[in-house]
Amino acid sequence: MSQLETGPAEFRESPHTARWAIDDEPATLRARIHLGFLTARGWGIFVSGILALVGAWMLGRRELMAIALFLIVVPLLAAFVLRFGSSSLAVSRTFNPNVATTGAGVRVRLTISHQGRSPGQLLLSDTLPQDFGHGPQFSYPTPHALISGDGSKSLYEYRLRLASRGIYAIGPVNAQVTDVFGLATRPSSVDRPSALVAMPIKEILEPGPMPGERGAHGEASANRRLTPDSFDVMTREYRDGDSIQRIHWPATARRGEIMVRQEDYRATPRALLILDRSRAAFLQQGVGAELGIDIPQYTAPSKQSSHRFEWAVQAALAIGAHLSNTGFGVEVLDQQARPINQISASGSETGEEVFVGPHAVEEMQGALAALGLEDSSNRIDQASPSSMSTAMRTRLRADGDRLVLFLGEIPLAAANMWIDAVGAQRKVMVFSIVHRPEHAQPIIDRFRQVGWSALAVSPKTSLADAWEEIGRSV
Repeated sequence: MSQLETGPAEFRESPHTARWAIDDEPATLRARIHLGFLTARGWGIFVSGILALVGAWMLGRRELMAIALFLIVVPLLAAFVLRFGSSSLAVSRTFNPNVATTGAGVRVRLTISHQGRSPGQLLLSDTLPQDFGHGPQFSYPTPHALISGDGSKSLYEYRLRLASRGIYAIGPVNAQVTDVFGLATRPSSVDRPSALVAMPIKEILEPGPMPGERGAHGEASANRRLTPDSFDVMTREYRDGDSIQRIHWPATARRGEIMVRQEDYRATPRALLILDRSRAAFLQQGVGAELGIDIPQYTAPSKQSSHRFEWAVQAALAIGAHLSNTGFGVEVLDQQARPINQISASGSETGEEVFVGPHAVEEMQGALAALGLEDSSNRIDQASPSSMSTAMRTRLRADGDRLVLFLGEIPLAAANMWIDAVGAQRKVMVFSIVHRPEHAQPIIDRFRQVGWSALAVSPKTSLADAWEEIGRSV
């Protein structure tokens, strides 16, 4: 770690790259039996006092005993005072960029300052998530510290690369504080952890047809993509009490009588994305168990994911962004019809159910950052058709909606559940993410029998290829 300079040695990899450092076992006896509350100098003085005390007892010299007691008490007193002292350091930690994407580098800048009396030379280290290994260590103050009248400020910088999405806890800064005589030492957390959000990468999809965009003869449907400013302007005869401002002058000129506007506001069309989060569908256990991926949740326990679920998250983000850019408000739900913006730790503070507006894609990307799998006791293949249909139908609208399902390994009964819950008359796009797509062909055929566009993919399938292939079946 250096002051505003970073070399390759300071570039630390995130989990799942097999390049992070592993914490070593304590190598010294002092570290193994936790004698770290005194420095080497403090222990030397303490042991000298013990030896002097033994010598005073054997020789019967009272003056030597006073010196021995002084040598014993001083290091212990220094450790006691240091134990209940407080740090005068102030830490400010910033990230560039503030919100990262997986696979990209992030610069972490620390600004450490103090006011009043100098704390002396300190050994500091920033705490990183466990899989990153040892955090960077540095000394305070630096030779190039900014000195002011009542204190100093030192700047440090290092880099991280985040290979998986989630909310990482970076920090706190730990200081090895010593007393002015260098007799005692204690670790101290100077600040609190900072949250660094790593969002999934947004892949750009080529424009392609979606279910419901073509009529029975292949022509594009009319009035399917509307914006929030779309109006259907209808006119009627003027009635007593109508405002003059509502007079539609072109229609008045054509009809020869006063006509007024009767506007029918058309809301933003909705697109509904349902992302199955059940662990049984995406993380196989027992024989042939899959390798799980930990999704950090800041200071809370990590949630699990898998390579298949990561593919589903990437696909949901890409398709959701594609739909948002074409004028749709996008809802992303889990298999229990719960909005991800409300159940994800990285969801926005407002918790809006619909991603709409100029920042819709960024908000969707943020909400998906910390989403993980769960053990669901109310999985769709265990629920009754009536209850699941009620939960799903409350999220569907009569016309204009696009519906995309992202499913994992499901039995044929679960496929029938989805058909009953959604309704066979709707146009739906289904992605089934499995290890062996050929084994999921009966499920795909069942969806296609009711007119849905369905495709089985593996985690190695390119999203662009899958999008192109399923577009041909629309």
